[in-house]
Amino acid sequence: MAVIEDLAREFYSRPNVEGIANMSWFNNVGEAASEKTVLLNLTHTLANYTLTQLSAMGHDIQEMLQECTFLGSNCGPKDFYQFYDKLYGNCYTFNSGIDGQVEVITTPGSTFGLSLTLFINQSAYVPALSTQAGVRIMLHRQGEVPLITEDGFNLSPGTKSAVAVKYIEVSRQPGSMFSNCTHQMAPPQDGGLHEFYPGNYTQKACINTCLQKGIMSTCGCASPFYRYPPTAEVCPPIVFDCVERRELQMFNDNSCQKSCPLPCWESQYQYTLSASQWPSNSYKPYLAKLLKERGSSILSALTDETVGLAQEFVKLEVFYDNLNYLQYSEKQSMTVEDLVGAIGGHLGLWIGMSILSFVEVIELIVDLLKVFAGAFSNNRVKNS
Repeated sequence: MAVIEDLAREFYSRPNVEGIANMSWFNNVGEAASEKTVLLNLTHTLANYTLTQLSAMGHDIQEMLQECTFLGSNCGPKDFYQFYDKLYGNCYTFNSGIDGQVEVITTPGSTFGLSLTLFINQSAYVPALSTQAGVRIMLHRQGEVPLITEDGFNLSPGTKSAVAVKYIEVSRQPGSMFSNCTHQMAPPQDGGLHEFYPGNYTQKACINTCLQKGIMSTCGCASPFYRYPPTAEVCPPIVFDCVERRELQMFNDNSCQKSCPLPCWESQYQYTLSASQWPSNSYKPYLAKLLKERGSSILSALTDETVGLAQEFVKLEVFYDNLNYLQYSEKQSMTVEDLVGAIGGHLGLWIGMSILSFVEVIELIVDLLKVFAGAFSNNRVKNS
């Protein structure tokens, strides 16, 4: 606390706010431009649309994916599976394993990874909702619902991003003495920890399910920011004060965190991101020539001088930096066998030394008695 007081006295000062008193517009800028407010109204408006209708409004993989290579071979739209996200719209997963096949990388380096060239088509963005341009990427293992809002990262247009990946495995021990993890990895059932999120168990999916259940029980409707049952009614904007109060209450009392343990086994992908300008100034004319026959949207982007070619494309490379992986295992610092061995060692060391010393003292006393006895006997013989 003394450090904070010292900073407040020597470093920080209050800003001059005298001229802001009459700036009534200041507090309204963020509210009017809030993605959350716009998304809430938009989600409630689109609540009656089917997923097919919503997907038709978003980006099409055949138009967005302009180039795809994996392990040095061509790939295409047929290698992706689609899902719909409330915030980001149409999303696509590569190597999902849904078709029963999982591609395996056996060689590190960008040449043998996944390379994508993506057309983002900014002209199709919703003006009030699209405050940023680019794509959002997430790395996850097969069998998990991708929580792209929580775990994804953004890539900006006009760049080539290289994502070097390292694989990590984490294993934990159940029980209150350890991480108190759960072995529940199977698909969820009614009343399960991650009931609203199919696939394998994750702690974040469990927390989101817990929050949604608390909102539904208190407010009588479902928040559009979490997955909800098909029969649930989405909360209208007028009720969202209740949603935020209930969320804040559950965050403060940490109830969902307590009821959602960590999984006893999970895999993670640690990545290093680097970026450079793409396309380069010298490559732009060549790229424009290649893209002229790709479709009307791309042709329109090429002729629109207000946006520019670089602002419509994202280049991405995902690869393993090396094939080594990290494995973290939770283990007890001392097992029962270690404890018994340690106790036995100490008993043997300290009690053993005491017994030897005691025997040596007795032996010394006996020897002294023998000496005194011998000397006394010699004195008696001389006196005689």
